[in-house]
Amino acid sequence: MTGRRRTGKRVTTQPPVQAADRREAQRVPVQLMVRFSATDSFQHIGDGVALDLSESGCKLCSTQVLLRGSFWDLYLTIPETSRPVLISEVRVVWVAEHEYGIEFLRVTARERTRLRHFLWKHMNRSTLRSGPPLFALVDHSSLRRPHLKSLP
Repeated sequence: MTGRRRTGKRVTTQPPVQAADRREAQRVPVQLMVRFSATDSFQHIGDGVALDLSESGCKLCSTQVLLRGSFWDLYLTIPETSRPVLISEVRVVWVAEHEYGIEFLRVTARERTRLRHFLWKHMNRSTLRSGPPLFALVDHSSLRRPHLKSLP
């Protein structure tokens, strides 16, 4: 659910104020440079900064106007690597002024591995305490011992 707020002559769509956290993956506070382009061409559209990065999305700050529901390609500049991580399809899921909720829809296995490596390296105790669980105890039967399984 999103709320609409009128500011002057503009109407903005904002994320819910006190809604339940529906994130699928643990978020890490970061500030990474981002470039994005149209999904149907490699034409550069805009730049921004990714915040609260996870395997499944991020918050993006940009002066470029992005429409809710629009699709883009995203290039994350990770400092430890020589080339950006390409997220081949993202969707804008919420808009608030110059901040955007971005959902990663298509990520290759190679790029997901690079992203996971970066995220694990930058997690800390406070990040882990406030987010969803990373592992679940799975008991398949009495023939096998319970074991930990990584959540998607």
